[in-house]
Amino acid sequence: MLHLDHAIVFVRNLAAAAEDYRRLGFTLTPKGGHPTLGTANHTIMFGRDYLELLEVVQRNAGSERWARILDRREGFGAMALGTTNADATRRQLVERGIDVPPLIDFARPVDLPNGSVEARFTVAHLPDSASPALPAFFCQQHTPHHVWRPEWQHHANTALGVAALTVVDADPDRLAPAYERLFGRAFVHPHPGGFAVDLRGARLWIVRPEFAAERLGTPLMWSRHPTPVGLSIAVRDLGATCALLKENGVRFQPFGKQSILLVPAATRGVHLEFIEASK
Repeated sequence: MLHLDHAIVFVRNLAAAAEDYRRLGFTLTPKGGHPTLGTANHTIMFGRDYLELLEVVQRNAGSERWARILDRREGFGAMALGTTNADATRRQLVERGIDVPPLIDFARPVDLPNGSVEARFTVAHLPDSASPALPAFFCQQHTPHHVWRPEWQHHANTALGVAALTVVDADPDRLAPAYERLFGRAFVHPHPGGFAVDLRGARLWIVRPEFAAERLGTPLMWSRHPTPVGLSIAVRDLGATCALLKENGVRFQPFGKQSILLVPAATRGVHLEFIEASK
């Protein structure tokens, strides 16, 4: 029913963040925004999902949730879940006991070579109790052909899509029942560091601080509350990714068997992993 639509990276200076992510080898869409919500963005489009660099330009009722995140920090901070039928999704979640607010329809302009068009969406923000690890909403894309365009899906770093999202929490077990209710028990998998949620193409990892610190090789800044810390991006050719980063002067270190890790200073606060896709 639900899958990962996109992950949101909150930034305080959108123009500077865009340059940082171009330096990492990503192709960015032209600057867009949500005029009624008081936000501006660039997106980084992949095959099935994307990253969104989001700045709050006007603090109002529509942007307050995101502004509070930026009051604390920049970086990965929320996820959007995709659905092909927002009405049906809302009904099903309400039947599971999740208090989903009414659906909201909105649009944003998209600049194309032949002029501007509107990308249209229907969304509903999930209550914190439904996604306690990080803010989330579900989204029906009514005009995906305006969003997933071939000229935006090719990246010099060979990126293919979001492989994982990582959140740190002192006691992941207490959060698992909420995700079993949201996605279904079959999509929640325990592991030694905490648990993972299958997002149908990507995974949400919710892990203890000591597990994450050991993996990252560095102490983590985290609070008593769940803290989103990292994103993993699948790439087609890790060698080409490394060559591009070296050419652009971006620091990274070996991480997993077939992955590298970038320092948060280069990514607006994100522990960003590039991992070679299985062949």
